Amino acid sequence: MASVIRSLGITGISGYPLAVEVAIIAGLQTTTIVGLGDSAIKEAKDRMEACTEELGYAYPTKKVVVNLSPSDIKKRGAYLDLPMLIGMLVESGQVKPRKKGWDEIAFVGGISTTGTLVGFDGVLPMAIQARKMGWKSLVVPLDCADEASLVTGLSIIACSTVSQVVAYLEERLHIPDHQRSPLANENKGRGKDGDYSDVVGHEEILPYLAAAVAGNHNLLLVGVPGCGKSLMAKLLPTILPPMSEEEILEVSSIYSIAGELDGHELKSTRPFRSPHYNMSSHALIGGGPYAKPGEVTLAHRGILFLDELPEFGRKTLESLRLPLEDKKVTISRVSQTNRYPSDFMLVAAMNPCPCGYAGTSKCECTPYTIKTYRQRISGPILDRIDMQKYVGRVDFSDGHLMSGTISSASLRNTVMLTRERQRHRFRKAGEGITTNSEMNSTQMRKYCILDDECAALLQKTYERDSLSVRARYKTIKLARTFADIDASERIQKTHLLKALFSRDLEREMRHA
Repeated sequence: MASVIRSLGITGISGYPLAVEVAIIAGLQTTTIVGLGDSAIKEAKDRMEACTEELGYAYPTKKVVVNLSPSDIKKRGAYLDLPMLIGMLVESGQVKPRKKGWDEIAFVGGISTTGTLVGFDGVLPMAIQARKMGWKSLVVPLDCADEASLVTGLSIIACSTVSQVVAYLEERLHIPDHQRSPLANENKGRGKDGDYSDVVGHEEILPYLAAAVAGNHNLLLVGVPGCGKSLMAKLLPTILPPMSEEEILEVSSIYSIAGELDGHELKSTRPFRSPHYNMSSHALIGGGPYAKPGEVTLAHRGILFLDELPEFGRKTLESLRLPLEDKKVTISRVSQTNRYPSDFMLVAAMNPCPCGYAGTSKCECTPYTIKTYRQRISGPILDRIDMQKYVGRVDFSDGHLMSGTISSASLRNTVMLTRERQRHRFRKAGEGITTNSEMNSTQMRKYCILDDECAALLQKTYERDSLSVRARYKTIKLARTFADIDASERIQKTHLLKALFSRDLEREMRHA
């Protein structure tokens, strides 16, 4: 009868239960590992053999068969070394595990030839899955213990060597639970990003930024170099609402898999990703041999900031179409298919022309050059951006105080109140969404009722500017957000006008 060891694997950003079945049967001395393992898993037999000899155990002289179940899911990495080794030692009778609670312990971790346990990326979603399965304990390498212990309700047994694991199983060694508070660093780093009081002369733009964040609407800022576009975008984290505990675990799982969970701390603040414009579409969307998450997934529940938008490759920008609509990406490879969430707010900045000074005496660009430059952003991408606002140049007069009149605290208060109104409305109706940008057409007909005057105004603008149906829907959703900011039950004409005047670049390009 084969020995079965509980373990875990990763698919996408989620863990799944995995059984390591070890059988020793008659035959020539060999080790066969089946169950769709990659090269790292196939090499485990050599590490196991060297490790057993180093620790003073005898490697079986018969045929060892290791089955990784379920066998139809591709496994990769060396984190199954430990359960395979433990299974072999138990099956060969060299380790006598405790009888009580043996079937409630799971094992993950790599091993070295000297018997040391080796850490790995992605232990957090594994620990979450172990808790869901109702397992009592998870044995992990010491390097992964801090991250795994971020999950409450699960006993984390941290070991540095295989000998410690064996001693723990045979109840010769007591190892206390490795515990820590999952939300201990929730506010770590808050307040170090600056404040919107540092933004001078753009008081008319800042309410639009608050509206974009409040409704999770995509935003594009257009203006001459040095006018403050990038500064205003980079200050958006100061007005973002806090994440729920569920969102914290979800985002932290993504960063755990990507190996970017700094200091093994929960990702308790919303992500702000700002990749360089020379990045590839695979880096943006995700990919590589193992279909790893890209920037759109790392920005999940946060902001993806694309500075100098027209400088991004066309293929790279076009790859944003589906993530912006579906809020998820599917990355397919021959060996596996991973699905990652990508519910982010797109924020972008660009100059109005190649030289950056369109509309001023410094600009020497021809109308054709300007048109070609702006056409680097395709219509479908521009159509998916709810707000496209021009940021004017600030002229400083003598005696001007270098301080703005609107602070991040006031904007964040607006965002929080508006988000709460949306959350209350959608929760009361059981809609399963939290922001206006997530509404489908059915929900829009229910919550975005326009009176005759507003409907006529929207129709006139729709026909004059040749708006797409998507642009029309986004305009209505944005108007709903402006209404929520004013605590209005219905969309008024002023709210619709604000929304209509939020597509500056698209309107200018259509009438050029």
